[in-house]
This record gives sequence, structure tokens and C-alpha cells, in this order.
Amino acid sequence: MAETHTAEELINKAAAILGKYVPGEALGDVEHATIDKCIDDVLAEIAKIVAIGDRDEIPNLVFETVARLVAIYAAAEFSNQPLDLVAVQQHEMRLRYLIAQTPTYEVLATNYF
Repeated sequence: MAETHTAEELINKAAAILGKYVPGEALGDVEHATIDKCIDDVLAEIAKIVAIGDRDEIPNLVFETVARLVAIYAAAEFSNQPLDLVAVQQHEMRLRYLIAQTPTYEVLATNYF
């Protein structure tokens, strides 16, 4: 399994969550452009939680949660409704949980009296 996912995979996953993507069929241009636009918004919002520098290198650990956040943003765009902030907050808490469980493997400096 790959360690990272691309933005195209993220678009397809978010479209599948929304029920707009069927494997083997092309996603419509309007849907693709709308979801693609939402990726940058989501990555900017979660930048304080997890740093994803390149939109084509989304870590496997957070891919599903980021896809759900993109789907929430895209759903608001498709329906012309306000963003569901409760759902966004729940998924941001999930990201914090996932990142908190990751070991850093950094050497800690010792401080002797």
C-alpha cells in the first residue's frame, strides 16, 4: 500500500463519499472542479493540525479523514448551504487524535542538574 495519496485520489474518494463517483466512470467536470477547489481550503484549515505541504503527497494516516473533510466542504458548495461546522470540528478532532498517536522518533536532550 502506498504511503501517500495524490490529489486526484482525494477528489475521487470525496466524490465517492458524496455518491457522485462510480468506479470506472469519469467524474463530471463541474464536480471535479468543485471538489478540487475545496482541497486547498481544507488543507489551509488543517495546516495547524497536520502539515501537508504538497497536495499530491497526502499521508495515508490522515487520507480518509481529509477526504471526509473535503466531502463536507464540497457538499456545502453543491447544495449552496452553510458549512456544517459541527461535522468539521468532529473530523478535526479525529485528525488531532491520529496525529497524537504518531511517534516522532526524535532524540530528546537530557537535562541533568
